[in-house]
Amino acid sequence: MKKSRIALCFFSLFFSINFLCGSENAQALKFAVLPFPKWWEPANLSIFRKAYPDVKFESKWMPEKNDWLITVNETPLYWAESRFLPEKYLEKKKDYRPVLYPYLKKARDPKTFTEKEIEKIKEYTSRESRSSSAIDSPFFFDAIFDCSTRAKTESHIVTVPLFTKTVNVHEKIAEPLSRVHKKVMELPRDEEMYRFLSTLTRTDGFSWRTVRDTQSRSFHSIGLAIDILPKGYYQRIIYWGWQKQLRPDDWFMTPLEKRWSPPQRVIDIFMEEGFIWGGTWAVWDNMHFEYHPELLLYSKT
Repeated sequence: MKKSRIALCFFSLFFSINFLCGSENAQALKFAVLPFPKWWEPANLSIFRKAYPDVKFESKWMPEKNDWLITVNETPLYWAESRFLPEKYLEKKKDYRPVLYPYLKKARDPKTFTEKEIEKIKEYTSRESRSSSAIDSPFFFDAIFDCSTRAKTESHIVTVPLFTKTVNVHEKIAEPLSRVHKKVMELPRDEEMYRFLSTLTRTDGFSWRTVRDTQSRSFHSIGLAIDILPKGYYQRIIYWGWQKQLRPDDWFMTPLEKRWSPPQRVIDIFMEEGFIWGGTWAVWDNMHFEYHPELLLYSKT
């Protein structure tokens, strides 16, 4: 209610200036005389402030661009509907995906897919579509993680324990990943947890590469992604791409019970510490976790 009253006063003052000075002069005074209140900024910018409390975010309305200029750790980027783009990329913003997108915390049962959804999945996962689709915007993550080149990224890679293995990740996620490790190792060693820990064969982290069939950099190449691979995958399916090679016509209908996944308690702990799980994607990757606290917060809005 207080903000509504402030907004009403703000616009009343602007229209008074418009009446007294004329529309041309009022336009000049619009931004010179009346600074935007601190709360007036892209609605979802607050999500990034909460997700990355150690990062400095500053916002400034740029009328000539009809967009917000967001300074992220001294890097100027335009909001562009959460794409975080340098000025020279604004005209091609549709070539980039927004950093924020809806993230489902639970995998959809493929039996609930509509025909329209199935067609969309087929189209999206075709090699032609993936190779020409919009790419993940890299500029926001570079501003936070200093990862524009392989050499810069590798200077931030550290090795941390993860369950019965170790994994190479970006130093900025070493702390939350260490908490994941501690919480999981403190879980009761019932049959499910014993099997999970005793059959782990690999935990893969940093790897400089692109996402399969796309032009987007993999989050493995920033050190923000981790793959957890068990011995034999319990004779289940673990990755959509491998299943598509075997069953190109209906891989997307693979029942959830035929896919390997970590224990739900492990998935929950990862999410508590800001990691999303690839098992809920339509193009499911059940071995895969990525550090994206902003998506978990966004999923609550």
